[in-house]
Order: sequence, then structure tokens, then C-alpha cells
Amino acid sequence: MKFARELAEPWGLLLAATSAGVAWAVQLPVLVALLIGVAVLAARAGVASLGRESAPERREARVLDVAPGSDEENWLRRAEGAADGFASLSSSLDAGPLADRVADMEPVVRETLATLERLAGRASATGKALSRVDLDAVTRERRRLERSLSSAREEVRGDLEQALAAVQAQEDVHTRLSGARDKLLAQLQSGALGLDSLVARVAELTAATDFAVDTGAVRELSDQLEGIRQGVLETEQATRKSLG
Repeated sequence: MKFARELAEPWGLLLAATSAGVAWAVQLPVLVALLIGVAVLAARAGVASLGRESAPERREARVLDVAPGSDEENWLRRAEGAADGFASLSSSLDAGPLADRVADMEPVVRETLATLERLAGRASATGKALSRVDLDAVTRERRRLERSLSSAREEVRGDLEQALAAVQAQEDVHTRLSGARDKLLAQLQSGALGLDSLVARVAELTAATDFAVDTGAVRELSDQLEGIRQGVLETEQATRKSLG
């Protein structure tokens, strides 16, 4: 309990002992001095336990909406189908080393799918942001300002340069968003197809290992899944840094 921890806190014990000592020093009875010390300790612990803020809760990664009919939604549905297929295969396997290994992999498949869902939502958000920047119009405006600036009088050059910098900033934003969206879509495709491939390989091993398990092939499954998981996590971290 927080209150009990505060009672054992060294500064609280020192304060209580000091208070009791002062009470004894002014010739109060020993029992009264001790009671004063206990009261000071309890009061200090109560105030500290109420005033101390609780530890902040761990923030969950935000999942953004995926745009219906978008490329990212199609790849996400493909990944969801592969994850469901993996779970179905896992539950259908007879008890044994292969079933155990595949069962151990199932939570990682679900974790990978959850990351792909976040990537799909970020891809949709990025696409929405891109739609707000008319690149053709921005490019035309930049070229017009560059022509104006080449022949501008000194008293207006500063204003034109500021306008040009603002337009260039819009182009830079569009470039960053485009690159991020391309990366997200590429990883969604890679992750979905990777899970598809994993399911196909598990199905193949299920058919081919009725009597003996190829431990090397099973290990390859784990390595393949880890590669998929690392890929989607790295993409999520990279796009989070670039987009904020």
C-alpha cells in the first residue's frame, strides 16, 4: 500500500523522531512525546500518499481508421485472411512438435497483424493529408514566383522570397508524405504476402510430416515470421519518426 510505503520512508521517520525529541526536550512526558512522534509520522505519510501522483499509464498505439476501398484496406484484408488461415491450421494440427511450434507462432502472427492494421490506418491518414495539397497548383505557383523574383524590385524581393519559401514548404511536405505513403503501402503488401506464404508453408508441412517433423523446415517458419514481424515494426517506427 502507498500509505505503508510512506510510513517506512526515511525522511518521515526522521521527522517523527525529531518531533518526539523536541517534545521530550520541553519536558513533556515520554509517552506524550512518543504519541506526538507517531502522529507526525502518520500525518506526513497520509499527506504524501494523497499528494503523490500515480505512475502514468502506458499509452497504447493509436489505431487510425482505414479508408474503405483503398489499397491499404485491400492489403489489410489479405493479411487478416492469412492470419485467420494460420489460426485455422494451428487448431487443426494433431498434438506434436509441429503443432507446438505453430501454436507458439500464432501470437506473433496476431501481433504482426495488429501492426499492419496500424500501418494501414497511417497510410489512409497520409493519403488524406496528401489530397489537401494540390501539387500541380503549388508547382505553378512556385514557377510564377520564381519568374517574378528574377525581375523584382528590391523593395518587394523580401515579400516574394517569403511567399516562395511558403510554397516550397508545401512541395516539401508533399514529397515527404508521398514517400511515407509509398513505404507504408509497400510494407503492407510485403507483410500480407509474407503471411500468405507462411500459411502455405505450414499447410505444406502439415501434409508432408505425418510421421516425422522436419525440424529445419519448422525453424525456417519461425525465421520467416520473425522477418515479417521485424519488417512491419521497422516501417512503423520509421514512418512515425518522419510523420510524427
